[in-house]
Order: sequence, then structure tokens, then C-alpha cells
Amino acid sequence: MKLVVFCLFAFFCSSLARTDPKRLLKEALSHLTDLRDNVELNTQMLNTLPQNIEDSCCPLKCFQDNLKSHFNTTDIKKLSKVLNRPITKKHLCSSGSDTMPQCTDCDSNPRENAGTFFRRLESLVQRAINRLSE
Repeated sequence: MKLVVFCLFAFFCSSLARTDPKRLLKEALSHLTDLRDNVELNTQMLNTLPQNIEDSCCPLKCFQDNLKSHFNTTDIKKLSKVLNRPITKKHLCSSGSDTMPQCTDCDSNPRENAGTFFRRLESLVQRAINRLSE
């Protein structure tokens, strides 16, 4: 009986840990750092959203589309898995809602080097973590 209770308690605790948005965002930041460290930042050119674009729309889809179209690594798959979780999406938009409108036509944004692209995505994730810390 004690073993059953212990197993149920362990399962409950692990399910809570998996849905902690701050932990998921930090995991996304870690995968993003791993990816950035494995990419030649000055040679790749990506459509990069303007700074603070998330005040008017949720830029996550644009970032994900750019990542998927330019890179095909295990790090992208790990990052995409975390970013696609509904709880993560919810916190990456400044309104706290994943129903915020998507940014219009990502391909129309200027192309900048991958370093700038990664800094903007990292900034988006870091702002979400900071909002959760308040």
C-alpha cells in the first residue's frame, strides 16, 4: 500500500514539474543556447523580426518557421518541442495569451545574420521568464 501511494505521489510531482512554465522557458533557453553555439552566426541570413514586435503580435510562429527552414538538427527538434507546448506559447506572447494574432508575413521582414535572429528569440524567451519572476 505504501509503495502505491509513493508511486502516485511521484507521478503527481513529476507531472507538476513538466508543466512549470518557468522551467519550460529555461529549457527552451538552454536548447536555444546549444543551437546558437553550433551555428555559424555570421554566414546564415534569416528573416528577423523587429525588436519588441511581440507588443502587437505573437512572433513565435515566425521564429519557428525560420528555424525549421534553415536548420535541421537535434537541437531544433528539442527547441521546437518545448516551444510548441501550449503553456510555453501562452507565456511567450506579451499578453499572456496564445490566441494573440500571429505576425503578418514573416518573409517580408528584413534578412539579418543568424546572430541577430538568435538574440531576438533569446530576448523574447528571457522577457517571458522575467514576467514569470515578477
